[in-house]
Amino acid sequence: MDEQLHIIVAGDRGKVFKLPCSKKKLCIALTASAVAFLILTITSICSFSLYTRNCEISNQLAGLQEKLLTNDEQIAQYNRLTEEQQLKLRLTEEQQLELDQKVARLEQNNIKQATAFKEEKENLISTAVDELNERSQLLERVFSNIGIKLKPNKDDNSKHSGGPFIQHPDAEMDEILFKADKYLNTIRYLPFGRPVKGPITSKYGKRRDPINKKSAFHSGIDFRGKTGEQIHATADGVVKKAFRNGGYGNYLLIDHGNGYTTSFSHMQKYLVHKGDKVKRGQLIGLVGNSGRSTGSHLHYEIAVDNKTINPYNFLQAARFAKKPTLHRRLTK
Repeated sequence: MDEQLHIIVAGDRGKVFKLPCSKKKLCIALTASAVAFLILTITSICSFSLYTRNCEISNQLAGLQEKLLTNDEQIAQYNRLTEEQQLKLRLTEEQQLELDQKVARLEQNNIKQATAFKEEKENLISTAVDELNERSQLLERVFSNIGIKLKPNKDDNSKHSGGPFIQHPDAEMDEILFKADKYLNTIRYLPFGRPVKGPITSKYGKRRDPINKKSAFHSGIDFRGKTGEQIHATADGVVKKAFRNGGYGNYLLIDHGNGYTTSFSHMQKYLVHKGDKVKRGQLIGLVGNSGRSTGSHLHYEIAVDNKTINPYNFLQAARFAKKPTLHRRLTK
């Protein structure tokens, strides 16, 4: 028989319980308990490992969800930025197109304006050239009427030069401008007009001397005037002489260039002196009765290269220039 084991359990009141158990059963029970404990331990370890793994997976899943949320936000933000950029790009393209259209319109307007300006300039130049040509012809007639011949310009550049002749496209215009400028510059120094307002009392040329009544040559024109009446220069020039000149009395000589001079005699007094520059119309003296004279008057002479000429032709030219059409053209 198997050995019996008794398990005695005593209570607080002295009551005793006996549990009989064989050694074999006890070994089986212990073995079963050990197996159960081992299984329970393995199960607990596996459960803990699974729990730990589950926690890690949960944490990873939470991280992935957070990253996914962040990525979704970034994607949404990127989409917004992309939409804004696309909108800006569309606006930029529209603005660029509008700007290109404006530039094209401006270029067309500039071309039209440039064309209009060019046409207007050509019209103005053509009109100016026609007017200058017309004035030059009028001045030529004036010079022809008073017998003035313009001296040709000396061209020193014509020496030691050569080559084929090629007509310049603006040669005609340049010639007209040069001619008009030459005529206007010549007129500036030609003694046109009257030096005083009084009437002519003795003309240029042969006459009877007012003092000795003999035949004589009068080298100028006498203008009657009141003593103290103003005398004016008839052209721009430089005073060469201003003194008491014997029978001429108080005498004034003005050099106008190109060989032209004017002289004024029998003055009460002269108001300019030698070396002074004078302008056409400037007050230069007063009418008087000095020197060999029979009364208050002005003896006026014009000379070319020291030879006197008839001043009456220049008075006539000035009168012709005062006609409305010519005067308006010459003063434009």
